[in-house]
Amino acid sequence: MLNVLDLFSGIGGFSLGLEATGFFKTKAFCEIDPFCQKILKKHWPETPIHNDIRSLKGKDIGTVDIITGGYPCQPFSVAGKQKAEKDSRHLWPEYFRLIKECRPTWVIGENVNGHIKLGLDSVLKDLESENYSTRAFSISASSIGANHKRERVWIIANSERNGLITSKKRGGFEKTISEQQKRENNTFNSEGASSIPLSSKNVANTDSKRRCLWETNRKNAKDVRQSPRSEKTSKWWNAEPKLGRVAHGIPNRVHRLKSLGNSLVPHIPYYIGMSIIKSYE
Repeated sequence: MLNVLDLFSGIGGFSLGLEATGFFKTKAFCEIDPFCQKILKKHWPETPIHNDIRSLKGKDIGTVDIITGGYPCQPFSVAGKQKAEKDSRHLWPEYFRLIKECRPTWVIGENVNGHIKLGLDSVLKDLESENYSTRAFSISASSIGANHKRERVWIIANSERNGLITSKKRGGFEKTISEQQKRENNTFNSEGASSIPLSSKNVANTDSKRRCLWETNRKNAKDVRQSPRSEKTSKWWNAEPKLGRVAHGIPNRVHRLKSLGNSLVPHIPYYIGMSIIKSYE
């Protein structure tokens, strides 16, 4: 197993995806939101949860093979003031500090696409200064079968020099991979994380649609909601993601909706995790 330190954990999307591969184990979470902490405690009762990344030290965690985290997006989001590094909520420096203290083999980061123009170069430069090879990818939820776009930038970094995986441990891990593959334990697929299907069964009760109205010059577009039966058009897509609405008659519905909005689609960490596993084969 590869040990994971899950930062900015939210409701555990990173860990859910990675652990679904069968090759990762979350060693610790770091999450400041009390409601999200309750969710993590429910699903990972034996895993410690640290409250604030600013007070978390590498010595508190010990050996980890991979650090993950979707650090706060407010400094880069188009919905905010886009102050980037000048925003008080910019916590990448704390993430990077823990990378330097823990020296994991792998690092996975996630953020909004606005990060590409604001701050991504600095993040990649920081990682490369610590001998990490880095790649950034723009991956949307729809690309893995979800019925909404949710485009995000994903940062993957690897360092053989910084890694804590010794040749002996690596050999044992490769053997574990081989044995698990023989047992055909890979049951996670594009249908959904933890056997939760991404199908029309789990959708909002709405037939509202959205279409793209192109101006005559086809350079400017407007998103509008409209009934699909109102007029002839093309390229319809759902106005809302096809997810179960957890709001009606449910306690803590505001907290739940906020947590879902801040979370990520576990399928993507799953596929990243499987790519990491393949690199050891």
